[in-house]
Amino acid sequence: MTWQRAQVQFPPSAKSLSDAVDATLAQGKGETSSALLRLGEISPSFATNPTASTATGSGATQNSLVDLFGAEMRALVVHPYQESVGQGESYSRHLSAPNAQQALVAKLGDAWDSHKPAGTLEAVCILIAEQTLTTFAARLKAACQLFPISELCEAEHRAEQLLRLESEKSVLPGAPLGGHWRPRRLTQLQTARWASQAIGAEIASAYGYEVENTNPLQELQTLATKKQQHLDRVRAETETLAARFTGTGNTYCLFATGTTRQIASRVTSSHPFDHNHVFSAAMLFTAAPGELTVLKELFGL
Repeated sequence: MTWQRAQVQFPPSAKSLSDAVDATLAQGKGETSSALLRLGEISPSFATNPTASTATGSGATQNSLVDLFGAEMRALVVHPYQESVGQGESYSRHLSAPNAQQALVAKLGDAWDSHKPAGTLEAVCILIAEQTLTTFAARLKAACQLFPISELCEAEHRAEQLLRLESEKSVLPGAPLGGHWRPRRLTQLQTARWASQAIGAEIASAYGYEVENTNPLQELQTLATKKQQHLDRVRAETETLAARFTGTGNTYCLFATGTTRQIASRVTSSHPFDHNHVFSAAMLFTAAPGELTVLKELFGL
C-alpha cells in the first residue's frame, strides 16, 4: 500500500461487536422490569447454614489476629553499603559482624534521630554474617523474602549488582541505534482503551444473561465444590507459608527487654561471629512489651 491521508473513525469491527449484543440488552431491560414485579409477589423463607452456629467465635478470632499483627514498632537495619556504617571504599565495602553489632548500639543512643525508641521496650535482633560476597548476597535474598524492608532489599540489590559487575567487568557493552523498540499493548492508547471499555461493558451485560442458561442445581453444586476447594487452598497456603520459615543459615537472633541502654548492653554482650565474617547485616525491632510476639515465635525466642 502507498501513503494516504488518515481518516480517523470508530473501528467498524468494534462497532459490529457492539451491535451484536444490542438485541440481548434490549430484551434484558424488559425482562428486568418483569422480574421486579414477580419478586414483589414472592414470600420467601430461608434456612440458616448449620455451620454458622459453630462460627460464632470467628469475629473474636479476627480481632485477635489484628492485635497479633497490628503491632506498632521501630525497625533498624545496618549493612555495609550505608554511609558511616560500612568500611572500605567504592566497590570494596564491608561490615564485619562485631562492627554491625556496634552500629546497632550506636543507633540506640543516637539522640539526633527523631524516631529513636524510648521507654521500656522489648527488642528482637537478627544478625546475618558471611565470609564471601556470593554467600552474603544469597543470604540477603533469602532474608528479603521474609523481611522485605526497603533498607535490607537495597543491600541485597547492591550485593547482587557487585557480583554482576565482577562477572561482567571484561565484557564490552554495545549500544543500540537511536529510537528504541518498546513493548506496548493496544489498550495503552487512550482511544482504543475507551472503545474496549465501552463495548466490553455491553458484552459483559449480555454475557450475564447467557450464563442464566445453566441449571440452578448445577450452579449450586459448582458453588459448593468451589467453596470446598477454597477451604483446602487457604489451609494449604498457610502450610506452604510456614514451610518457608525454615533454613536460617548463618543467622543469629537475640531477645532483650528494658531501656535502650539495657538493650544495647545485651546486643554486645556476646559475639556469635568474629571479624573474619566481613559481610554482615543486622536488623533490630523494638516495640512496647508484648508487641513482638510474632517475631519472637518466628525465631523460637
